[in-house]
Amino acid sequence: MSAGGTATGRLGGIARGPIRAAFLAAVLGAALGAPAARAQTVTDGSDAALGPETSAAVLALVARVLRSPDARVTDLRPGRAGALCGAVDLRNRMGTYTGPRPFVADPGSDFLGRLPEGPELRNPGSPAAYQALQRARSLFAANCMQD
Repeated sequence: MSAGGTATGRLGGIARGPIRAAFLAAVLGAALGAPAARAQTVTDGSDAALGPETSAAVLALVARVLRSPDARVTDLRPGRAGALCGAVDLRNRMGTYTGPRPFVADPGSDFLGRLPEGPELRNPGSPAAYQALQRARSLFAANCMQD
């Protein structure tokens, strides 16, 4: 304390002035503005039946094809004809999850497709997009349809 009764020099172990301001800005920026670590995850433990290598391959396909850094995958299982089946829940533009949709993956050919909904089939973005939707439908029917 100085003669006038005010604290000088250091406050709470942190020097005052520009250094303190920079320190507080860094701490607050890290606490408030930094996004949490995001990764594709299997939320129901179904990946244990496939093994770590196969599960990692499917999650890598989800990350690359669906471009979702925080997709939630469930119900992973091997398909009847060699592909892998499951469901994936993605975030929309507003940041909320849209609900799980079935997908089929063929890691051998580096293909992953979500089962298309009606509007996607009626109005595909291009002929190539339509072909990808049809491939996903046929792979899903051959591998993932429950009897």
